[in-house]
Amino acid sequence: MEQHQLTLVARPGDSLSSGALRLYALPYGCVDLYAYDPLNRRAAVAIVVASAYRRRGYALAMLQALATLARSTLHLHQLYADIAVSNAASLALFEKAGYSPCGTFRQWLLVGDSFVSSTRMQLIL
Repeated sequence: MEQHQLTLVARPGDSLSSGALRLYALPYGCVDLYAYDPLNRRAAVAIVVASAYRRRGYALAMLQALATLARSTLHLHQLYADIAVSNAASLALFEKAGYSPCGTFRQWLLVGDSFVSSTRMQLIL
């Protein structure tokens, strides 16, 4: 795997105070912070990597850049992601980025026409 240093940027005027924030690492993809809880200083994470850049280390670099930004600039205490239990690649990615599994939610995510269980991955910053 290649090592990448990426910078995440928001669109001008966007902030997490609205409850969600999309951060771009163009042309590689983006990460979303959502379900922002200012009282407990946490937010959920979702990540999308353009197909041309998958399995080349960009997703890990994006999650690492997000953790740095969340800690130093956004002053969050934790990040978390709910990942389908069948999505081994995403579970491995988040674990490599320092996230730990902290629970399973039965029939939590709607995938197609079926509900599937998810694992919550948590990163204490």
